[in-house]
Amino acid sequence: MNYKIIESTTADDFLLEMLKLGKPIECSLVGVFDEGSGKRGSRREIDLPLHRDGDYSVAKAIEHSIDWVGLYCIREGEATTLIEDKGEVKEINLKKGQAIIFDNRFCRHGRTGRVGDRLLLRVWIEDETG
Repeated sequence: MNYKIIESTTADDFLLEMLKLGKPIECSLVGVFDEGSGKRGSRREIDLPLHRDGDYSVAKAIEHSIDWVGLYCIREGEATTLIEDKGEVKEINLKKGQAIIFDNRFCRHGRTGRVGDRLLLRVWIEDETG
Protein backbone atom coordinates (compact mmCIF):
# COMPACT_ATOMS: atom_id res chain seq x y z
CA MET A 1 0.00 0.00 0.00
CA ASN A 2 1.35 3.41 -0.98
CA TYR A 3 -0.65 5.37 1.60
CA LYS A 4 -1.48 5.22 5.26
CA ILE A 5 -4.23 6.68 7.38
CA ILE A 6 -3.36 7.85 10.87
CA GLU A 7 -6.52 7.59 12.94
CA SER A 8 -5.60 9.98 15.73
CA THR A 9 -2.63 12.32 15.95
CA THR A 10 -1.66 15.86 16.74
CA ALA A 11 -0.45 18.44 14.24
CA ASP A 12 3.01 18.31 15.85
CA ASP A 13 3.26 14.53 15.57
CA PHE A 14 1.93 14.64 12.00
CA LEU A 15 4.61 17.16 11.00
CA LEU A 16 7.35 15.10 12.67
CA GLU A 17 6.15 12.00 10.79
CA MET A 18 6.25 13.93 7.50
CA LEU A 19 9.78 15.20 8.17
CA LYS A 20 11.00 11.58 8.43
CA LEU A 21 10.15 11.18 4.72
CA GLY A 22 12.46 13.90 3.38
CA LYS A 23 12.78 17.62 2.80
CA PRO A 24 9.66 19.79 3.19
CA ILE A 25 8.99 21.92 0.12
CA GLU A 26 5.59 23.39 0.96
CA CYS A 27 3.23 23.54 3.88
CA SER A 28 -0.18 25.13 3.35
CA LEU A 29 -3.76 25.28 4.55
CA VAL A 30 -6.32 23.73 2.22
CA GLY A 31 -9.95 24.78 2.40
CA VAL A 32 -12.23 27.13 0.51
CA PHE A 33 -10.57 30.52 0.34
CA ASP A 34 -11.14 31.96 -3.15
CA GLU A 35 -14.32 33.52 -4.49
CA GLY A 36 -15.39 32.79 -8.04
CA SER A 37 -13.11 31.07 -10.51
CA GLY A 38 -9.67 31.07 -8.90
CA LYS A 39 -7.11 28.82 -10.54
CA ARG A 40 -6.27 26.39 -7.73
CA GLY A 41 -8.98 23.82 -7.22
CA SER A 42 -7.86 23.04 -3.68
CA ARG A 43 -8.87 26.58 -2.76
CA ARG A 44 -12.36 26.48 -4.30
CA GLU A 45 -15.69 24.83 -3.53
CA ILE A 46 -15.53 22.32 -6.40
CA ASP A 47 -15.02 18.60 -6.84
CA LEU A 48 -11.43 17.75 -7.73
CA PRO A 49 -10.87 14.83 -10.13
CA LEU A 50 -8.18 12.28 -9.32
CA HIS A 51 -4.74 13.84 -9.81
CA ARG A 52 -1.22 14.01 -8.39
CA ASP A 53 -0.06 17.11 -6.56
CA GLY A 54 2.07 19.01 -9.03
CA ASP A 55 -0.36 18.42 -11.90
CA TYR A 56 -1.92 21.82 -11.21
CA SER A 57 1.04 23.42 -9.43
CA VAL A 58 3.43 23.21 -12.33
CA ALA A 59 6.00 25.79 -11.14
CA LYS A 60 6.47 23.99 -7.81
CA ALA A 61 6.60 20.57 -9.51
CA ILE A 62 9.31 21.74 -11.93
CA GLU A 63 11.39 23.16 -9.10
CA HIS A 64 10.97 20.14 -6.82
CA SER A 65 9.79 16.56 -6.94
CA ILE A 66 6.60 16.27 -4.88
CA ASP A 67 7.16 12.72 -3.68
CA TRP A 68 5.04 12.58 -0.52
CA VAL A 69 1.85 14.40 0.39
CA GLY A 70 0.40 14.58 3.86
CA LEU A 71 -3.03 15.88 4.80
CA TYR A 72 -3.89 16.56 8.45
CA CYS A 73 -7.49 17.41 9.35
CA ILE A 74 -7.71 20.54 11.49
CA ARG A 75 -11.46 20.97 11.04
CA GLU A 76 -13.67 18.33 9.48
CA GLY A 77 -16.40 18.89 6.92
CA GLU A 78 -18.61 17.07 4.45
CA ALA A 79 -16.04 16.57 1.68
CA THR A 80 -14.75 13.10 0.91
CA THR A 81 -11.09 12.57 0.06
CA LEU A 82 -10.43 9.98 -2.64
CA ILE A 83 -7.19 7.99 -2.82
CA GLU A 84 -6.42 5.80 -5.83
CA ASP A 85 -3.71 3.20 -5.31
CA LYS A 86 -3.08 0.36 -7.77
CA GLY A 87 -6.38 1.09 -9.53
CA GLU A 88 -8.46 0.85 -6.34
CA VAL A 89 -10.19 4.00 -5.05
CA LYS A 90 -10.76 4.47 -1.33
CA GLU A 91 -13.15 7.10 0.04
CA ILE A 92 -12.12 8.78 3.30
CA ASN A 93 -14.06 11.34 5.30
CA LEU A 94 -11.25 12.85 7.33
CA LYS A 95 -12.17 13.68 10.93
CA LYS A 96 -10.44 16.19 13.18
CA GLY A 97 -7.08 14.76 14.24
CA GLN A 98 -6.89 12.21 11.41
CA ALA A 99 -4.21 12.32 8.75
CA ILE A 100 -3.37 10.61 5.51
CA ILE A 101 0.10 10.30 4.01
CA PHE A 102 0.54 9.04 0.48
CA ASP A 103 3.24 8.50 -2.12
CA ASN A 104 2.48 11.08 -4.81
CA ARG A 105 4.45 9.03 -7.36
CA PHE A 106 2.02 6.09 -7.13
CA CYS A 107 -1.24 7.45 -5.74
CA ARG A 108 -3.68 9.90 -7.19
CA HIS A 109 -6.14 11.74 -5.00
CA GLY A 110 -9.23 13.88 -5.36
CA ARG A 111 -12.19 15.30 -3.53
CA THR A 112 -15.95 15.09 -3.82
CA GLY A 113 -18.73 16.81 -1.97
CA ARG A 114 -19.08 20.16 -0.30
CA VAL A 115 -15.90 21.43 1.36
CA GLY A 116 -17.69 23.91 3.61
CA ASP A 117 -15.65 24.63 6.73
CA ARG A 118 -13.23 21.71 6.30
CA LEU A 119 -9.63 22.78 6.83
CA LEU A 120 -6.57 20.63 6.17
CA LEU A 121 -2.87 21.15 6.75
CA ARG A 122 -1.09 19.94 3.60
CA VAL A 123 2.64 19.15 3.48
CA TRP A 124 4.66 18.36 0.37
CA ILE A 125 7.89 16.40 0.84
CA GLU A 126 10.75 15.79 -1.56
CA ASP A 127 12.43 12.43 -1.04
CA GLU A 128 16.16 13.12 -0.98
CA THR A 129 17.18 9.46 -0.86
CA GLY A 130 16.54 9.04 -4.60
